[in-house]
Amino acid sequence: MNLFQWLALSALGTVLLAEAVGWLRRPGFGFARVFRCLVWLAAGAAIYDPDLTSRLARLVGITRGADLVLYLAVLAFLGVSFFFYARTVRLQGQMTELVRHIALREARQGEAKES
Repeated sequence: MNLFQWLALSALGTVLLAEAVGWLRRPGFGFARVFRCLVWLAAGAAIYDPDLTSRLARLVGITRGADLVLYLAVLAFLGVSFFFYARTVRLQGQMTELVRHIALREARQGEAKES
């Protein structure tokens, strides 16, 4: 193993350990936590055995492992972008409802004070 592999795998091990400690502090089988752990483990496997991505790429009909990693990163970016866009739209709708509710309540309170 070269220096990069030692450093990267040590960092990923630390991240996984932090995830495990977080799991012990707040137990729960959260999808996000499991997904993060799987991503870190996949990254560690790819760093430990760089030819792994090439073998997986050839299995699905892609020539190079780097291309496979790029395609997966682009798909992940698009998925995360759509998720956050939908979340932002939902939060804007909730904020609009809240502002309307507050405005109506303050208008009713103003009418009650005038009477």
